[in-house]
Amino acid sequence: MYLKDLINTNSKIKFKNIKLNSKDINKHDLFIPYYNRNNYIEDALNKKCSCVITDINYNNKKVFKVNNLNKEIINIFNKYYNYPLKNTNLIGVTGTDGKTTIASILKDMLNCPSIGTNGFIINNKTYSLNNTTPSLDVLYNCFNKSREYNNLVMEVSSEAYLTKRIGDLSFKIGILSNITRDHLDKHKTLKNYIDSKLELFKHSKISILNRDSKYYNLFKNNSNKVLSYGFNKYSDLRILSYKLYLNYSIIKFKYHNKIYKIKYNLVGKFNVYNLAACILTLISLNYKLDDIIKRINNIKQVPGRMDMIYNKENKIIIDYAHTEESTKNVLKFYKKFNNNIITIVGCAGGRFKDKRKKIGKLVLKYSKLVIFTMDDPRYEDPNVIIKEMINNSHKKNYLIEINRKKAIEKAIKLANNSIILILGKGCDNYMVINDKKYFYNDYQATFDILNKL
Repeated sequence: MYLKDLINTNSKIKFKNIKLNSKDINKHDLFIPYYNRNNYIEDALNKKCSCVITDINYNNKKVFKVNNLNKEIINIFNKYYNYPLKNTNLIGVTGTDGKTTIASILKDMLNCPSIGTNGFIINNKTYSLNNTTPSLDVLYNCFNKSREYNNLVMEVSSEAYLTKRIGDLSFKIGILSNITRDHLDKHKTLKNYIDSKLELFKHSKISILNRDSKYYNLFKNNSNKVLSYGFNKYSDLRILSYKLYLNYSIIKFKYHNKIYKIKYNLVGKFNVYNLAACILTLISLNYKLDDIIKRINNIKQVPGRMDMIYNKENKIIIDYAHTEESTKNVLKFYKKFNNNIITIVGCAGGRFKDKRKKIGKLVLKYSKLVIFTMDDPRYEDPNVIIKEMINNSHKKNYLIEINRKKAIEKAIKLANNSIILILGKGCDNYMVINDKKYFYNDYQATFDILNKL
């Protein structure tokens, strides 16, 4: 492709691929220093890139200036990939908890690709991603591969807007699950965190909002067309009642003065909300409710989300819960069915520290036994993290086993008609120690132990 096909220039320079990270540059690539305007231009030029697009002054004949890179970047990618979303509805999902579950439900109900925590999933294949919401060059590669689909779902993290990772990307639909205090190590204040979340709805044609959220009016006032779900009587899709069982749930809801009753295979009150958001999303895409209800049967178990992987004399559940709210939800749900809960848990290093003592207090309260262990300690000592979680508690119903696989093994050996909850990592295939990722997976660790017993 020629540079003149992307920006206003007479240059006849040709290039192969667009790169946003100078580390990825190959000969003949176009480099756009979108995330850091000038620090890496020289590095890219030394690697023989074909040219550079930026909005700063830089004295080099291979460097071309545009007026505002923040506004131009989406247009550049659209031209390069020949508008991959032209016939595809891009659906964005945000919230402190529930993003992955909602994205997964929509993927199953719409039979479409998804982008998020569990990777880029398309045609029943999963491709790993470095971030829940990856950079624009990675996103557009995913968009291009999804161009034959009518819909595409992606999780939108607050950090993606904080770091301007996705620019002014436009969405057909934006969905809000909930807002609780988290990620303040990055955002510093709750206001900053919420402001980042609001960006999705400023860039969405339709907003699907949780009417029961105390932030509903704030998000409504920053949205275009709004549809709401929840127990609130003014919700467009109103949840009337629900019953929760160990392996399935029943929900009754009202839409346009008609009452519907649904059985589905996800559990927990939060999944009542998640399903309601998804039903309303399909309604906004002009699907008929009878068809939507049939599609609920397509919903699969969400990997790493309350996933019961062993169901015999003891039950073993793997869940990604790593916030105060999600941890409480999981514990309270399973406590209804069995008081004999063994919880394996840790907290990540280099992340929001205020939640450690809160999560520690919750697991000690709702579990018969807690085994504290490591969870991506990074540069912190996991013993110190665990000490902060225990926080001088008077409760003594805990053990400490830093090695996470040994912690799971200990829980399985101590179990006696128990529910074992393995919290915090879900489908993650790594353990971050210092600045390196070492292979580790809760599923594989658990199955290795079970196979030896």
